[in-house]
Amino acid sequence: MAVTGLAGGGVEGEWRSGALAELLRAARVGPGGHRAAARRVADRLGRAVGGSARIEDPVRAGAPDGALLREVAAGSPRSAVVAEPGRHLRVLALGAGRPHPVLVVTRPVPYDEEAAALVGHAATVLELLLSAGAADAQRRRLAEAGAGVRLSVLQLLMGGEVALAQRTMAGLRPGLLDAERVVVCVLETARAERREVAAACEELLAGRALVVRCPADDGHVIVVAPVGGGAEAALRGFVAGRDGVFLGVGARHPLSRVAAGYDDAVRSLAAARLMPGRVAGHAARVRPADVLDAGAAAAWAAEYLRPLEAVPAQDRYQLTATVRLGLEFTAVNAARLLGISRNTVRARMDRAAGLLGVDLGDVRARAALDLALRFQDREEGDPGRAVPGLRGLLAAGPVLAWAGELLAPLRADERDLGRTLRDWAGENCAVEPAARRRGVHAQTVREHLRGAEGLLRRQLVAGGSGLYEVVLALMAAGELEPGGAAGGAGAGEEERGDPPQGRSGRSGPGDRAPVTGTCPVTVQP
Repeated sequence: MAVTGLAGGGVEGEWRSGALAELLRAARVGPGGHRAAARRVADRLGRAVGGSARIEDPVRAGAPDGALLREVAAGSPRSAVVAEPGRHLRVLALGAGRPHPVLVVTRPVPYDEEAAALVGHAATVLELLLSAGAADAQRRRLAEAGAGVRLSVLQLLMGGEVALAQRTMAGLRPGLLDAERVVVCVLETARAERREVAAACEELLAGRALVVRCPADDGHVIVVAPVGGGAEAALRGFVAGRDGVFLGVGARHPLSRVAAGYDDAVRSLAAARLMPGRVAGHAARVRPADVLDAGAAAAWAAEYLRPLEAVPAQDRYQLTATVRLGLEFTAVNAARLLGISRNTVRARMDRAAGLLGVDLGDVRARAALDLALRFQDREEGDPGRAVPGLRGLLAAGPVLAWAGELLAPLRADERDLGRTLRDWAGENCAVEPAARRRGVHAQTVREHLRGAEGLLRRQLVAGGSGLYEVVLALMAAGELEPGGAAGGAGAGEEERGDPPQGRSGRSGPGDRAPVTGTCPVTVQP
């Protein structure tokens, strides 16, 4: 039997097989997904029958033949035929779920057996495509819901809410957070590839670790894994086999100190960017905490942080966890990591500053507090031993040797980058005042800082741990006075700052250099 095709002429029986082949080619799922493939199939169907075809989903009340389409979408009936002069309509409900998507096929001449059969075959193909698309959408929703739960768990851990994090995670991965000690790893990749890298890590680790797309950095994936579970080794192998991915590995910490582990991992990631293997562990470079007398430093840190004991234990951990991240990152990013508002971050930073009696608008105070937090909860050693001040800690031989080695590359540079760095740090990381002190243009100071970053292999302008290490090295070398750091001369309350500060820990007018945009988080004077 002949049918009327695109040109309106007679077409023999092989027409249907050719038209079906066209429909199947259109049904191949590409970058646009199943919905796009379904639209292509409908378009090809319309052309094949010499008319038009579309999928209505959902049916609009004001559309042509709206009442009929709503009835078919409701499944009663599941199909309908309309024959009018110059207009012949076929309407079919697709799929099992209600309301159904509706296939609407229109052509100017009646449907013969071949055309009607082709519409039926196309409807079957469309049902498969739409069903697969719905299944994919459901899987994506479940995956995003799981990702949301994992993010919430990470934020709870960052804030010290271990018991709540364990209960939340129990429904997703029972037993995953039962480990006493964990290692935090951070992978860095291109923003466009992060979702794929996170999915690959999920598959690779197969439930052995908490894998989260970082809420603060669009190129980072955070992994929290029990120590001894093999996750770290698996991630190292993953990075070795994939270009453009870097891995920073933190030190081992109790589950209650995930924020400290994350800080370690981010520090290591900065080193990994400079290494051929693109991987760096926590011990990849010597840091101040590695060369200080551990017992003396722990005693100093305990005395330094003692005012925080006025805060109840659970609130105190939340406070110090916020301060750790607030010293390393902007208020916005710290807030995203903790799942709180940036105003809450700033309020907690302000509260800590007030309790400690320090000015966190001063880079020296931030460097000292960052160091103290790294010795928090460590064994103090001989309880009868005198507690040193920060100046005394930094005067020890191993610290002086470390500082000299760290700053040595600057001395060999003909631009005298060391002087620029000293002036910049002495002006509280403000470029314009440093330029005036140095007697050069502000752009020269910026160029010198970029050069110093390359030689020292540490981020400076962005703030954070790399800057604090350099500030401590300058203090130890006698090139920067530790006047802005609490405990600069001793551990007593009367020696916690120089020049004196008010009870809130904020500077009086003119006491401090201006707070600049380079400070990650500051308490504004």
